[in-house]
Amino acid sequence: MGFYFNFNKMIATILYPTKNNILVWANACFLLLLLLFNLVDSLTIVFAYFLETIVIGIFHIVKLWIVSIHGKASVSKKSLQLKGLPLVLFFVAHYGIFVGVQSVFAFALFEGIIPEITDAFHLIHNYGYVMTRAGMTVIMASLVVTNLGYFYTNFWANEKYKEYTTGAIFIKPYARIFIQQFVVILAFFFFIIFSTPKVAAILLIVFRLLVDLVMVSLNKDSQTLDALAKKYAKSHEHYLDMKQKYQEFSE
Repeated sequence: MGFYFNFNKMIATILYPTKNNILVWANACFLLLLLLFNLVDSLTIVFAYFLETIVIGIFHIVKLWIVSIHGKASVSKKSLQLKGLPLVLFFVAHYGIFVGVQSVFAFALFEGIIPEITDAFHLIHNYGYVMTRAGMTVIMASLVVTNLGYFYTNFWANEKYKEYTTGAIFIKPYARIFIQQFVVILAFFFFIIFSTPKVAAILLIVFRLLVDLVMVSLNKDSQTLDALAKKYAKSHEHYLDMKQKYQEFSE
């Protein structure tokens, strides 16, 4: 009974609008309103979520630069030792290849649905088409604002950057990119299963909202983070370690 109560309380804490997740809620509601009032179409929202991969990468470049200056020094010779501009250039190349492969896969899914996408490997043409869809600029602006707010509350305001080495933070966006990839695949199946694209897009927005709320709830010193670490920790040291691991997952 106690576990059930605590679990329900934790879920309520994650879902309830707060100053930490208000931008996530606002963005989801904004997209739903655009969709319900037919100001944008369903596929535009799907591709906007896909393009957010690039937005995440740009913000991560800023994070890498900040950690290079203010972060912890690496004590392991096996960890990434690059800093500053060399680190940024290495990340751009590494992340660019990753996003390129992801893009080919995503465009291949929609080749049969969208006539304008004739070849998944024609990335410049496909990105050009996606970027010029009606309403895309407005949606992307809302996603940039959401990511900016997340960057400020979960990285800058709490000085989280001081806790990272460049090697530790380098791979952090890839967990979020995996979620982005899953969202695109999920969207594809939603469009196949449901005869009404709008229903598929609504389900996609709701699913993405829940994922984002969970990630935001694990930010530094949050009640959810503390509750999860306490529940599964076997000792105080284990509690501190788990708290750090959960926190890093939210990056």
